[in-house]
Amino acid sequence: MREYLSKLLVFAIVLYIVLFLVDYAYSAMIRTSNWRPVEAWEDVVNGNIHADVVALGSSRGWVQIDPHIIDSVLCVNSYNLGIDGSEINRQVQKYEIFRKRNPKPRLIIQNIDVWSLGYTIGYEKEQFFPFFWDRDIRKTFYRTEPFTWGEKYIPFFRYHGMNPMLFFHRSPRTLYKGYQGQVGVWNGEAFEQQETIIFHVNDTTLRMFDSFLDQAEEDSVKVVFVYAPLFSGATEKISNRDLMYETYRKLADKHSIPVLDYTDMWICRDTAYFYNAMHLNKTGAEIYTDSLANDLKRLDVF
Repeated sequence: MREYLSKLLVFAIVLYIVLFLVDYAYSAMIRTSNWRPVEAWEDVVNGNIHADVVALGSSRGWVQIDPHIIDSVLCVNSYNLGIDGSEINRQVQKYEIFRKRNPKPRLIIQNIDVWSLGYTIGYEKEQFFPFFWDRDIRKTFYRTEPFTWGEKYIPFFRYHGMNPMLFFHRSPRTLYKGYQGQVGVWNGEAFEQQETIIFHVNDTTLRMFDSFLDQAEEDSVKVVFVYAPLFSGATEKISNRDLMYETYRKLADKHSIPVLDYTDMWICRDTAYFYNAMHLNKTGAEIYTDSLANDLKRLDVF
C-alpha cells in the first residue's frame, strides 16, 4: 500500500510539473495571439506605452475616444486604456498596473457616466488568464475577481472549455493604441425594453476613485472628466440624473477637475451615429473625439 501511494505521489508531482510547463507555454502563446481582450493588456504589462495622454473608461471610452484624432489635434502621443464592460473599480486597477510599468502621462481623460461608479467583477475574466504569471496582475486581480480554486491553483485548468484553436495562429492586431472603433448600425432593442436607468454609487468604487484622483494630484497628472455622448432617449430615462451630476461635481470640485459634457451634443439626437443607445459607432466616435480634442486644446490642459 505504501509503495502504491509513493508511486501515486510521484505520478501526481510529474503530472503537476508537466501541466505547469504546458500552462506557461500556452499562456505565452495566447499573449502573442492578438486576441482582443488580451491585446488590451499586452502593451500595459510590457511597458510599451509612452503616452502624454491616456483615456480611461469602460467600453464607452474604449470604442469612443480615438487616439488618431487626439494625437493629430493636440500634437501628443495618446493611448486608450478603456476596459470593456468595466466600471471605475477595474479602470483604476488597470491604471495602477499601467503606472507601475510605464512612464506617467501628463493628462488623464476620465469618462464618467451613469454606470461608472458601479462595481464590476467577472466580466471577461478570461482576459487575465494568460497573465497569471505576472506578479502585478496576480496581486491586483486574484483578490477581486471570482476565480475558482481550480483556476487559481491547478495549472492549465483555467483554460478548460476555451477553444484552443483560437490561439494557435497570430491574428492581425485589432486595436490601435487600445482603441477599436465599431462599424455598426443602430440597434435599439435593448434600449426600448428598458424603462428606467438608475445611477448607483458603490462605496468601494467611490473610495477607489477618490484615492486614484488623490494619487493623480500627487503625481502632477491633470485629469479631465468627460460625459461621453449618449443617445438622447437614454439620457431622458436616467431617473436620478441630478444625483449623478451632483456626485461627480463634488469630486470635480474637490480635486479641481474640469468637466466636459457631451450628452447634449447634436449627434445624440441622431441614431445614425450610434450602434446602440450607449455607444457611438466609428463615425460618431470620430466626430465626438474631434470635439473633445479641440475642447481640450481650448482648455489649455498642458
